[in-house]
Amino acid sequence: MRRGRRRHDGGALGPPPGTPDPAAPASRDAPERDTGLERGELITAVQLPPLPTAARSRYRKVRDRASFSFALVSVAAALDLEGGTVRDVRVAFGGVAPKPWRATRAETALRGAPGTAESFATAAHAELAAARTVPGNAYKVPLACDTLVATLLDLCEGN
Repeated sequence: MRRGRRRHDGGALGPPPGTPDPAAPASRDAPERDTGLERGELITAVQLPPLPTAARSRYRKVRDRASFSFALVSVAAALDLEGGTVRDVRVAFGGVAPKPWRATRAETALRGAPGTAESFATAAHAELAAARTVPGNAYKVPLACDTLVATLLDLCEGN
């Protein structure tokens, strides 16, 4: 079943108008489904519009040792500073939940705040205050906080 149109160079143009987004979460009535894809369908490309905030972005992956490919914690962040103040920010954590965790509480706390280690730490703690841990992974909460602060500070150095 082909729902998408193709360009002459093989790139995807997207689904026909009116077609639901296949990557959107499925109904909350079927939590076992991660997407709206039907059996046999496959996402072959994803095209995202440029995000001005992402002009200054960073991904940091913290591993137990270099030979391990999986992250104990990872942070993807994009930061837009103006005069030392956070104008816009996007943050997501990896390795701390079954799927990537968009840090919306931290983003909200940081917008309009000074671009300092203290502001970054406060936002990280606000984001992760409700994190539920199980035996053996409680160390990930402070590790995620420290990783977020370090990543955002790295982004500030570029300004």
